[in-house]
Amino acid sequence: MLPTYAFTVEEMLARHDWALTFAHPPDVDSLFRTNNMPSPAQAVQLKASLDSLETPLAEVQSHLNLLRDAVASLETQMSRLQSLRHDYTTAFSPIRRIPSEILAKISCCSWENSRADKGSSIFNVFVMRDGPWRLGQVCSLWRSAVETLCPELWSTLSINDPLYPSLKNKHVEVLRCVLERSRNHPLHFTFDRPSANSDTSLQVMEQCFNIMIAHSARWETAEIIVPPLFIPRLDLIRGKIDWLKKMDLEVCSNNSGLESKSIHAFEIAPSLQVLHLRGMHPEANILFPTVNLISFSDHRPWSGDRLDPEYLGVVKSAPNLRSFSYIDFDVVRPISTSHTLERAINSSIEKLSTCSLDFMRGVILPSLKEVALIAPLRTVTWGYPVNALYGLNEMLIHSQCSLTRLALDDIALDENLPVILQLSPQLEEFSIDLRQEWMDEYDPVMLDLVIRMKETIIVEGSPQHCLVPSLQRFTIRLYHVCSVTLSFLDLNFVEMIASRVHGPHFVPRLTKLYLLVLEYMWTSCLDEDDVLALNRLKDKDLDVFVILRGADP
Repeated sequence: MLPTYAFTVEEMLARHDWALTFAHPPDVDSLFRTNNMPSPAQAVQLKASLDSLETPLAEVQSHLNLLRDAVASLETQMSRLQSLRHDYTTAFSPIRRIPSEILAKISCCSWENSRADKGSSIFNVFVMRDGPWRLGQVCSLWRSAVETLCPELWSTLSINDPLYPSLKNKHVEVLRCVLERSRNHPLHFTFDRPSANSDTSLQVMEQCFNIMIAHSARWETAEIIVPPLFIPRLDLIRGKIDWLKKMDLEVCSNNSGLESKSIHAFEIAPSLQVLHLRGMHPEANILFPTVNLISFSDHRPWSGDRLDPEYLGVVKSAPNLRSFSYIDFDVVRPISTSHTLERAINSSIEKLSTCSLDFMRGVILPSLKEVALIAPLRTVTWGYPVNALYGLNEMLIHSQCSLTRLALDDIALDENLPVILQLSPQLEEFSIDLRQEWMDEYDPVMLDLVIRMKETIIVEGSPQHCLVPSLQRFTIRLYHVCSVTLSFLDLNFVEMIASRVHGPHFVPRLTKLYLLVLEYMWTSCLDEDDVLALNRLKDKDLDVFVILRGADP
């Protein structure tokens, strides 16, 4: 209990109010500004003044202690009163009287809607403020409903590093808890690599990976990024993934320690529709069914043309395949006039990503709409893949298809490029991205291309471009241009772009131009007025992005 005093707070403050206006006598005040010794009379006066302060100091300290204790007591009372008020207002909350089944349905619907805005419904298993963990923190009724009646909330999960210290090494138990609450619901999950510099992380993530392997019968979609030593364990799921529809598998870092033997994990997967592989061993064979396959990709270190016959077989045997990506290319070699592999025909493929000459010469794809010629990262040391455009040209001739989208990513440019565009009158999007050094022999190719793209003919009384008349988005990004002249960037280029913006209203118009040139000591035939003319096309609803950096003045 607090002690009682016979005076009020106002009296406490007024009792020693004199200290605020007190001033030293002049003769004493002078001592504080010098190093002079006080006289005997001054010494007696100073000693008396010093002694007289002890009592008021003690009284003020006592008052401070009293007030601090009073404040602490009042804060405790306030906290209790607020708690009582919360209890009373909670009793009026209608959410407390909603049946658990309805509450569970509301939780699932609201969670799906909120996550749909973010583009993903995945929650991090180890973050207690995320996903169903957070819903369960509202009240005990919500917690019970979420834990027992909402397995779908617990079945879309992410397992990744960094491991959170707040769980105090209970990550494995937390994952088991989540999987238990997901009941027998199909699993949609991502599994990201353990930390490369932590043995503890490796051990914990290894245990978590083994737990997910044990639940493979419920896998429906999986995105897995693991080190090489985890890969052999995937064979344990062979014949136990009947529900699996989508698998993204990536081997992180390099292939050191990765075995080249075949991977049988996906050999029996009757529902498999999407299989994306990245970083596999160059010599590894991955066995999988193709009957229901819709999308397939394999991006791995170069392994020669060994995989060409295998993947031509995939193209031939997959009746529902829509997207195929095989990023690999052979060393530079002369173009053979004859093709030794039997051409594989597939009438369903619409999207293709590759740069393999032999692969493109080995397929006929009548429904093909989008092509991305993409060189792997290994071209940093090898240079641009050559003959890729030749392979695409030959494939388009045999396939008798017209592309709507063409992307060239670090591909050597040659005389086949205008021919390919001539074969694609319905092309709407065209992009060139060259991250390596610009080669002198590319300039005449681009110069000829610009001239052809500018040419028009009269069709039904209106001008129409001879080459890619339906082009709407055009991108050129050159990241390494040094000590050369880009003669294709000239007045013809500006007029070609302008003519595609000012065309008849019933003809598709160019809506986006992205021109980027970087590095140093390069020149072009564009002057300031030309660049200004390009930028002024924004007034004609053209989305213009032009950066020319490092050019000689």
